[in-house]
Amino acid sequence: MVCCGRHEQKRKVLIVGGGFAGLCCARDLKKEFLVTVVDAKEYFEYTPGVLRAYVKPEHLDHLTFNLQPVIERRMGCKFIWGEVTHLDGQNKKATVKPMFTKEAEILDFDFCIIASGCNFNPLHKKGESLWFPTVHEEARPTSSWPHIDE
Repeated sequence: MVCCGRHEQKRKVLIVGGGFAGLCCARDLKKEFLVTVVDAKEYFEYTPGVLRAYVKPEHLDHLTFNLQPVIERRMGCKFIWGEVTHLDGQNKKATVKPMFTKEAEILDFDFCIIASGCNFNPLHKKGESLWFPTVHEEARPTSSWPHIDE
């Protein structure tokens, strides 16, 4: 961006979640902002269609894709496969723990969009789904499926 004869740096948007809402936000904001998408899963999954894949396994390829190539190569945004463990809105900083590293990173942002979806089990303390194990490290010890690290 150029304003008044000087180059202005694009503002940063952090999007927590790479599902439908997160991807739509990234797509719509990428021209005006530096966009970073963080998701605890490395893939997108169209969950309502998964049942069809049980009877027609080859259909699974139409329901899932890896996020990194789509977000980085096709959309021109940054993707971090990891978990946002802390948000400091006042100082506009996020603590992100990437998968496969022990150390967390601190990311600066100007705007943050939470598009992480939901868990919907009212019977579990963390709202863990009845069908899928949690992907969140903090919730794993109290999970009904602690042995599964998705």
